[in-house]
Amino acid sequence: MGHAVMTHAPTQPSEIHPHHLSTPIADQVNELLDQADQHADNHNLTASALLHAQAIRLIGIRPPASGELTRCTCQACYCSCIFDAAQAHTYLDGTVEFVQCIRCADEHPRTGDE
Repeated sequence: MGHAVMTHAPTQPSEIHPHHLSTPIADQVNELLDQADQHADNHNLTASALLHAQAIRLIGIRPPASGELTRCTCQACYCSCIFDAAQAHTYLDGTVEFVQCIRCADEHPRTGDE
C-alpha cells in the first residue's frame, strides 16, 4: 500500500494588502465590504455574511473562522490590510473607532486619544 506525501501543500494567505490586488478587484472588494458593513449595521447578518464570503472568494484568502473580514484603519501607518475581523485590535480616537491588524498592533500599538 502506497502513501502520498504532499511536500508543498498549497496555502492561502490569511490577509492581503489592497495594493497587491488589481485596481478593479480592490475596488470591488471595497464595495463588498462597505455593503457588508451597512447590512451588519442594519442587523441583516445573513446578507453581511454572504457579502463577506464573496469578498473572501474574490481575493483568494483563507476563509477566517469568524467568516468576517475587516480593514486595518491604523492612523499610524495607513496599511489598509484586509484580514480576519476576529483578530482586530480597536482603539478610540475621540468618538471614532479605528481598527489595527495584528502587525500594526504589535509594531505601533495605539490606545486612543494619543
